[in-house]
Amino acid sequence: MFPVTRTTPIFCQGRSPVHQTAAAELARIFGVPDWTDLRRETPAAVTPETIHLVVASESPPVTLLLHHAAIDLGGPPGSDAFAVLERGGALILAAASPRGLLQAVFELEDVLVRAPRAPGGIAVWREFAFARRIFHQRLEGWPGTLNDLRFLSRFGASHCLVCHDWNGPLRNLQGYVTSEVFPHGVDPAVVAKQRAGLRFLVEGCARFGLEPCLWLTELPCQGGPWVPEPERQAFSRKFSAEVLSDSGTYEGTVLCFGHEKVQAYYRELIRKFCTDFPEVGTWFVFGLDSGGEFCDPQSCPRCRGLSRLDQRDRFLKFLLAEGRAIRPGLEVLTTGWKWDQDPAAFLAHQRALPPHCGVYLAAEKDGWQPERQTHDFLREVRAVTRQREQPFIGYDDFFWGDDTVHRLGDIQDFPLGIAAKLRRWHELGADGFFDHWGTAYSDLPCNAMALREFMLNPAGDAVAAGRTLARAQFGPDAGAKVAAAWEALEQAHAILSRACTWSPLQWPGWYRGRGYVPTPEVFRAESKVLGSGDTRPEAMKPNGASPYNHGTLADLLANVGATWAEASPHYHRAIAAMRAAANLAADAPLGFGYWWTGSPAAPTAREHLCRQLLYLESMALTGREIGLNFALHAVAERTGHQDAAYRAAAANLLQEDRAACLDVAAFFERLAPANPGAPWATWPALYRKKAGGITAYLA
Repeated sequence: MFPVTRTTPIFCQGRSPVHQTAAAELARIFGVPDWTDLRRETPAAVTPETIHLVVASESPPVTLLLHHAAIDLGGPPGSDAFAVLERGGALILAAASPRGLLQAVFELEDVLVRAPRAPGGIAVWREFAFARRIFHQRLEGWPGTLNDLRFLSRFGASHCLVCHDWNGPLRNLQGYVTSEVFPHGVDPAVVAKQRAGLRFLVEGCARFGLEPCLWLTELPCQGGPWVPEPERQAFSRKFSAEVLSDSGTYEGTVLCFGHEKVQAYYRELIRKFCTDFPEVGTWFVFGLDSGGEFCDPQSCPRCRGLSRLDQRDRFLKFLLAEGRAIRPGLEVLTTGWKWDQDPAAFLAHQRALPPHCGVYLAAEKDGWQPERQTHDFLREVRAVTRQREQPFIGYDDFFWGDDTVHRLGDIQDFPLGIAAKLRRWHELGADGFFDHWGTAYSDLPCNAMALREFMLNPAGDAVAAGRTLARAQFGPDAGAKVAAAWEALEQAHAILSRACTWSPLQWPGWYRGRGYVPTPEVFRAESKVLGSGDTRPEAMKPNGASPYNHGTLADLLANVGATWAEASPHYHRAIAAMRAAANLAADAPLGFGYWWTGSPAAPTAREHLCRQLLYLESMALTGREIGLNFALHAVAERTGHQDAAYRAAAANLLQEDRAACLDVAAFFERLAPANPGAPWATWPALYRKKAGGITAYLA
């Protein structure tokens, strides 16, 4: 390629914020300090030693050149197709959209850093397989930084979901606008702060071609047991008693949408929000969790006899109609979390919702890192949404999982799993997908590189791509071991995917089993917990000859235990390979370090691998003990909770569980000095107490 300087002609006619960002990124790649120094001209012809940075429709000469090269950048709406070519001594970066143009610049950088150069020069033509690629700007520290948004764009995101489901008042329309209907509904100082944060995110998204989306947990209520009692009582003082109703759950009183004044309130909120933030084109509506509820159908004087699903639908239709009247093109999405325990009812209600009122749907409740399922329910919902012209968005975990150990400082890389997840959504014909959690992008997670590769090529060879990624990120020697670890981990995850049955009680952070000795008497009480209410298992999901969550309570419990027993050897193979990789790695920058331009600095290769090792070890140890506890519970169920029969059948499992408890305790005791106050700080004592209780029971 010819040498590029600030005097090299750059034909870039577009003047959108994304065009400006693309020019700035191009200048950075070629070492030009300030992109405004670049000599930008109106394209007239493709001549040697010129650069063309254009959306194809902006430049007839480039469009003609692409035609002669048999490259079609038309594609479906939102495809963000792009091309990077050397032709006639010129460098062509062209795309179907401004966002695709920025992707072309990023692709050029990847080619210049690591891809072998073809004899005829650079020739890349790619298209994203999903129109909507929705990610959070970070896991914690709202609103984040511009570098977080840049990193989203760097790996190929199209949308930014600007808040999380645990973000308190950030999850409500009234978190960003004040009200005359209920002037005390929110604190004006909180609104002012959050408006500024959202405006920062919206303007930052515009620079990187990201469309902002909003997570709503409506309708507001007192909140769960995690909310201090004075705060719960204060909720009731924000609104007049006439507009409140009981939710019938631990969430207490809720704002009743059956009241005309509440509808007037939401009409006002929608009008103000859509006027002030017209850039936000998609609303994710959750409900039934953490500060968002509906009325008790049995007791509410206005909503009596109206099921929660009916109340949800009334609210969704209201949001959509009122919102689209002010913000044309607005889409409203509902989810499966707690709503799909009756799959037939969920399908019937989705079929009755209007166009543009779609779903963001996980295969099993909340998305799991190891979950890879496709089943009839997903296929049926997709068919309904396609017929009703409703968006269908896959609900998934790509960076961090609520099903892992919290606050461990680990890096949860599983690139082959990324391929499996995206292949699932592609085969379902999803309009897109979103990542539930986000991450700290300064960690330079390998999952980001895998996302870019498989969003562009979901049918690609995952193993080959993983090996290429590992070598590029960690070097040839360490990379070979890392690839082996990832391949073993994917075997473990694929096994665990068969039994994603209890959310969240199957997860380390919410697992109850470390707090009791596994005896028939205790399991009798636990059967009630795991068999009903919000903690009941996932609904049975037909899938040909291999249905999910099928069978009796004992069958479901045994399946969790069996999958962990089967996955465990693969975890230990992954641990051995990752430990070898960490020993081989250097304290050198990561191969994809140039993807991150912010602070803090990315970890070195060795640091990164040590933190991946932490992830593998923590999940192998905690998961194995969780599996044994579920297996023992299954034995208790099958022996009728009779002590003598249980002792005879469970003797070996009890010994294994005792040893597993001691292993987990020793692991977290080793980490404790460097992690004071971590959520798992009490675990070693609990596991040792459980081990002692098993010893006493067996004696």
